[in-house]
Amino acid sequence: MNPDLIHQLRRLKPQLESKWGVDRIGFFDCYIDHHHHADCELNILVELSKPLGWEFFALKEWLENKLAMRIDICTPNALKPALKEEILDQTTFV
Repeated sequence: MNPDLIHQLRRLKPQLESKWGVDRIGFFDCYIDHHHHADCELNILVELSKPLGWEFFALKEWLENKLAMRIDICTPNALKPALKEEILDQTTFV
């Protein structure tokens, strides 16, 4: 796990909850085993208390700016059924 990333996401969590209704946020893939490199996007998984519609793209952009990196963001419902359990098992929630 990446402790700096965990710290950053924990610090942002109150804003994510109040502005976008983010109940849980986590990351998976290349950050799990410290294998981050420049061409690796951060894969973010968010559980929301309300649908965001087009604001979902604003959330993505806001996180990219705050974390200073490219991200790919999705909700558990957007995960392909064949991969969902594996991804949820690999996700580090903060």
